[in-house]
Formats: sequence, structure tokens, C-alpha cells
Amino acid sequence: MENKLKESYQHSVDKYAVEVAALKRKNNAFITSELLLFGAMATCLVCYFALDGDTHLWLCAAFLSLVAYFLVRHFDDKNKERIEHKTALMQVCQDEVKAMEGDFSSYEKGEAYLNPHHAYAFDLDVFGKDSLYNRICHTITTGGSDALAANLSRETPLSIDEIESRRELQQDLAESAHQWRLEFFTLGELNRMAQSQGLSSSSSHGKINSAAVVEAMAKVSQMSLPAWFGSGLALVVGWLLMMGICASVVLAILGKVSVDFPLWWVMVQYMVVFAVCKSSLDKIDSNGGKLRHQLMAYSQVLRLISQRTFSSKLGKEMQEKLAEALPSFSELEKILSGYDRRGNFLGLFFTDSFLLSDFFLVRRFLKWKNNYMAQMEEWVEIVSELDAMVSMADFRYNHPKATDVQMIDERLVVFEAKNLYHPFLGAKAVKNDFCIDDSNYYIVTGANMAGKSTFLRSLGINYILAMAGMPVFADTLRISRFRLFSSMRTSDDLTHGISYFNAELLRLEQLVQFCKGDAQKHKANFASQGKLACKGDSLRTLIILDEILKGTNSVDKLNGSRLFLESIAHLPVSGVIATHDLELSKMENGSEQGRRFHNYCFEIDLGLDVTYTYKIQRGVAKNQNATFLLKKLIEQNLHIDKVE
Repeated sequence: MENKLKESYQHSVDKYAVEVAALKRKNNAFITSELLLFGAMATCLVCYFALDGDTHLWLCAAFLSLVAYFLVRHFDDKNKERIEHKTALMQVCQDEVKAMEGDFSSYEKGEAYLNPHHAYAFDLDVFGKDSLYNRICHTITTGGSDALAANLSRETPLSIDEIESRRELQQDLAESAHQWRLEFFTLGELNRMAQSQGLSSSSSHGKINSAAVVEAMAKVSQMSLPAWFGSGLALVVGWLLMMGICASVVLAILGKVSVDFPLWWVMVQYMVVFAVCKSSLDKIDSNGGKLRHQLMAYSQVLRLISQRTFSSKLGKEMQEKLAEALPSFSELEKILSGYDRRGNFLGLFFTDSFLLSDFFLVRRFLKWKNNYMAQMEEWVEIVSELDAMVSMADFRYNHPKATDVQMIDERLVVFEAKNLYHPFLGAKAVKNDFCIDDSNYYIVTGANMAGKSTFLRSLGINYILAMAGMPVFADTLRISRFRLFSSMRTSDDLTHGISYFNAELLRLEQLVQFCKGDAQKHKANFASQGKLACKGDSLRTLIILDEILKGTNSVDKLNGSRLFLESIAHLPVSGVIATHDLELSKMENGSEQGRRFHNYCFEIDLGLDVTYTYKIQRGVAKNQNATFLLKKLIEQNLHIDKVE
């Protein structure tokens, strides 16, 4: 099925490539026509003057050539816009093809969100190169990137209703909005193209800079503009001045007044309007003018959102809240464009003199500020969240084999998976069944490279996807809301004098504090309600550990690991622990809490070579491969026939 999707994207790439080539040929024809028409106009004018004005036919021909020139120029500009649009669409589809081939270099890696101290994101490759975020992130705004990162790294999951509403929106955007999503991503690609051409200020990864827009709007809200610009009296005076100067010109033409009278009026009126409005206009430009292209991009995004018919409840709510956003951004765009037109001195002289353009520009901005300013930040946040949902929807669309979870309204840890696998492995993945019961611990043993760490990450990654409302990589998954903490990738920090073992202890201390916090919430709720099925965020915790205390000797490691697990078992915590220490598996029978400890393993077969099944099963691993593989290495590289 995914191969068909890849073929579909490639077909789109080929189609848009043909269309772009045709449009470029048309563009060449437009350029040729413009040159010919301009030449014709010049020729007609030369002939008109050369013939001493004997005929006006040449003058008419010159005028018609000029009109035709501007018409062709208009169609040429529209054609160039279509070329840019089709080129961006082609690039979007090409990026989709590359992603399906395992190349995610076109998408944001999310390295800014890397945090070794996060409860699980660092261990589970949520951010960074070839990460979960890297595979999902197609966002076109920096706010969308932040929203996506938040959805993938939320330490306390949303309520079931919130998760379900997000899943419904993602389904809405995935199932019947394929072309709409491509157009959405195309807006981001067009913005990146504009930035590469220096038309827009740079932002992270070429995206629409949500933070810069919010910051600019915050400064705008604090701007102090003279209130009289917005008064009714000022409007009346403005109209009287415009009618007065026009009347003076008419009277001068009729000889009723001196020509000097309207000339002086024009000069004085221009200087007064310019002087009165310049300070206010400079404030407007300094806060919003530099972001004009960013604001224009937002207008385009909002226009596309307004055109979408949402079937999901959350989608409809977002669209309704954004109903006034499009006219707001469009109006601000026009205001800033009006400021740009002030760069033409001659044009400014006439418009300020006769139309009081600067006065009405400031008045227009003041009206916009009073009507829309308070809602701008909320609109940006909604667009950011929707941006993240579009990326999630695209991930859902591109992985049709993934399935939706069954959310369980249960305060205990519930995790029941059938044929679960890691999404990064694709067709190579080996699927496993696994269930986690509340307050139970699963000791997973196995040889090196047998699949323990990958299995642990499979549990964690699918949990993250489920809590974000996204499909999971399993035939079925029943899951409740709980908190997740992992310790799989501890490293030393020589800069701060932290050894590997010390780093392990610090991570385990963070784990204990994380679990204690939930335990205290449970205790408080139990005291107030008399039951564990409480409201709020008093959730239980699942811990995923890959080797406890790797930085010490085997005896010390065993004793410390056993002590840690026996202690943590008193908290509202469940756990999956991978280890090479087979002695730790004796906790199933040798501990006071033995009934809560269960042994699982990834077994291997040793013959002439090592055979990996990557299938989890009950029991303790019997075969190890380190010595076996080391013997082969020595025999192959040191030319020793036999190693005892």
C-alpha cells in the first residue's frame, strides 16, 4: 500500500514537472510579446513625431500598443505566480517521495528540542536526525513546530476527550484532504522560496516565524498613537480639506481665484500631513513593516483554512475562532503595503496633498489595532496547533497500515498490544505481542543485538503516538492514560565533572522524584475521595529501563538493581527492565513481591552462526553471543585457528 502512495507522489512530481515546463515556455512567449509591443509603441511614437503630427493614427496605435503591453505584462505576472506555485507543489511531492525512501533531510530535525533531562524524549529518539519528529514534521510555521514538539513530549497526557478530538481532526485532515494538505505544505515551500530570494526575513528552517509575528504584535499593542486620528471630528476635517483643495483647483481653472492659491494650499497641506503623520507611520513600519511577507503568508494560510470544510468538531471550532483572523491579517497586509507605496516621493506628494493618504493610513491602522489586536496572539496559537495537526495527519495518511488505539478510561496502567513493532523499521520489523499490568515489572533478558532495546523503544514510541492521537504500529493496542519515564541512554559529562556512574545515579534520582510526585498525588486524592479512581492528573507511571547501573561491577550492579526495583515497587509504578544480568531474573521467585515480577527474553540460536528471532517470549535467556562473536573476530583477524 505504501508503494502505491510513493507511486502516486512520483506521478504528481512528473505531472507538475510537465506543467512547469509548459508554463515556462509560455513565459518565454510573454517576454517576446512584451518586447515586440514595447518596440511597436516606440516605433509608432517615432513615426508620429517624424510626420509632424499629420495623422493621429500613429498616436492611437502607440496607445493601443501600450495597453496591450500592460495586458501581456499582467498575464506574464500571473503566469510567473503559477510557475512558482507548481514548482513548490512539485517540491512538496518530491520531499514526500524522498521520505518514503527513508530520506528525511528535507524536514526539520527538531534538534532545538533535544533535552537529555526529559522524562523520555531523549532516550526514545523523539528529536534529532532520523527521529520521530523528523519523520512527522512538515510544519510551515515555527509555532507549528513548537506545537508538534509539545504534542510528542507532553509528560502528562491530555484527557481522553482531548486525545480523541485530536485523533478525529487528524482523521478528518488525512482521509479527505490530500490535495488540501499538499496546498498547505506548498504555502510553506513558497515562503522558503521567498526567503531564499531575500524577499522575506529569515526564520527557523525557512518557516513562517510565529514568534516574530507575536513579538511584533505585542510591540504594536504597546504603541501610543494620537487618539485624535480616530475621532469623528478629524474625519470631518479631513474630508473638508480634500473637498476644499479640489474646489480651489476648479476655481483656479475657471479663473475665479489666482493659480497661486491652490498651489500654496497643496504645498502647505502636503508638509502638514507629512509632518503630523511621519512619526506614527515610522512606529508602524518599525514594528510590523519588516514582517510584511510573514503576515502575507499568514493571510494565505488563513485563506486556505477558511476554504476547508471540516467534519471534525475540533476542526470546526478552530475554523470558527479564526473567522475574523483572515480579514484582520488581510487588512494589516493592505496597511503595510500602503506604507510601502510611500517610497515614491512624487506619488506621495500628490496623494498626501489631495487625498491625505498618510492621515487615512494612520487612521486605518488605529482602527485595526482597536478592533483586532487583542485576538492576534490567540489566532497565531490556533494556526500553530492546526499546523501541527496537518503534519500528524500527513503521517497518518502515509502509513495506512498503522491503526488507531483503543483508549481505556482507567486510572491503572493498561497496555495490551498485539503484533506491536517499531515504526522506524518498516517492512523489516518483527512484531510482538505484549501486555503490561498495573504495578507489575517485566525483566527482559537476552543476548547482545537480540532486540531488547528496540523492543523497549517500540513500547515507548507507540505510547507517544497514542497520547498524541496518532495511529500506532500494531494490529491492536488497548491503552490507558499514564505517565512515562525512561532511562536508556545515560552519558557522562566531563565538562561538569560528572562520571558515567554519577550520571546514572542522577537519572535514577530524577526517576524516583518523577514517580514520587505521582505517588503523592494519588495519596492526596485517595485521602480526599476515598478511592484511586480520582480526577485530575494523578496518573500512574510506567518506567522503561535499559540496564540499571551499567557503570559498576557485576555484583554491585546486581545488588543495586535488586534494591532499586524492590524500593520502586512500593510506588504506583509499573516497569519494563532490560538487562544482561540473568541473576536479576530470580526476582520472579525470590522476592517478597515476586508475583509482581515476570521474566521475558529474546532468545538466540547458536550454530555455525548466530540466529536472531527478535521474538519476545516467557522465561530467561539461555544463550549469550558475546564470547561466540569475539572468538569469530579473533579467528578472522588474528589468523588463529582455534580459540579456547
